[in-house]
Amino acid sequence: MGSVFNPWKWKDIFLAYLLTNCSLYEVKEIERSLQSAFEGHDKANLMSRDLSTASLRYLSSRQALADIANFRTEIARKLGLTENKWVAYGGSYGGSLAVWSRIKHPNLFAAAVGSSAPIQAKLNFYEYKEVIGRILSAHNSECPKAVKEAFAILVQMLKRPKYYSKLEKDFMLCEPIKINSPKDTAFLKVNMICIVHSFVRKQINKIIKGEQDELNIDNLCDNMTDTSLGSPYDRFTKIVHLFLKSKHMDCLNANYNDELEQLSNPSLDYLRIKYDRQWFYQCCTEFGFFETTDSKNQPFSGTPLRYFFQLCSDVFGPEFSRDLVARGVKTTNKYYGGFNVNGSKIIFSNGSNDPWHRLGITKDISEDLPAVFIKGEGHCADVSEQDDTDSAELIEAREKIFQILQKWLKQ
Repeated sequence: MGSVFNPWKWKDIFLAYLLTNCSLYEVKEIERSLQSAFEGHDKANLMSRDLSTASLRYLSSRQALADIANFRTEIARKLGLTENKWVAYGGSYGGSLAVWSRIKHPNLFAAAVGSSAPIQAKLNFYEYKEVIGRILSAHNSECPKAVKEAFAILVQMLKRPKYYSKLEKDFMLCEPIKINSPKDTAFLKVNMICIVHSFVRKQINKIIKGEQDELNIDNLCDNMTDTSLGSPYDRFTKIVHLFLKSKHMDCLNANYNDELEQLSNPSLDYLRIKYDRQWFYQCCTEFGFFETTDSKNQPFSGTPLRYFFQLCSDVFGPEFSRDLVARGVKTTNKYYGGFNVNGSKIIFSNGSNDPWHRLGITKDISEDLPAVFIKGEGHCADVSEQDDTDSAELIEAREKIFQILQKWLKQ
């Protein structure tokens, strides 16, 4: 084998080049140019802005592509790299932007690599939960069955207020469940699903480091299939307790308004900033990507598509209706092409354990639009740092990407 492809080293080389050939002021200017300083509008210091819905109207993938194109053009001019070939490379949403940059600006980018890049916008992303179910089944065929039964029991109990006190005690809820509050009960079910996700995160996302040892698929499935612990519901209460203990949490939040308050916070505090609000805005205006439990081929219950439509409206305003969200998704696919990729020299890499591969390209479209599908790997595995535990499939995938890029760049 030749040199193993490692995009992180390429990034380091690029940064080293900047620091060697540019003043610190110029490097900071480059950094600032990558921020979304909305083109055609006042480019005042972003610290004086906010994340209000009015400000977020400038946040879109099209604006991001314009910023990327502007950055590439200005950096090439400043550093004397106008004759060089540029490759757009990204992972996850960044991978989508890389793919779309090559499609929309083929004169600026000679090639692109989209790692775990969703390129088809979709309102009802029920496939996400299907992949989680498949991962659990591959580990232990009885595991997703027990999870499914536990959630079925939970959903039925949440329909009857007489069980609320038991649920509060069993799941260590931070406050009592409100009577006739479907938003709170829906949010509780979303949190329960997220807890299961936390036990399989290392299967679906290789980049995540430092997760607590207790949160692993062995612990999840061993407990969920241990009949000595009682019913599937009883076993799931232990899973929740393990989660709370590992996160050093005293209780589990089941208050929809708390989630609403966090997502509605428009402050732009760089010391404590989270990206949930910005990303959710793009989901409500461009992408959908709502991870529902609408499919019968997955183990969870209680999170229909209407929950996310309601959340969009509650967070950003009543004008963010179901129709607006649906139009945004349709417009995105029409503008970029979705699965009907119109371009060349783009590599699509995905892992079979990554739920996002269901919205990506996993089979070759043509010689100039190849797919690299990595068995047993998760989200953005090929752009994670090399590790002694890397599978043969992952090592081979990185090498294949490197070889294809070398071939294209020599043409």
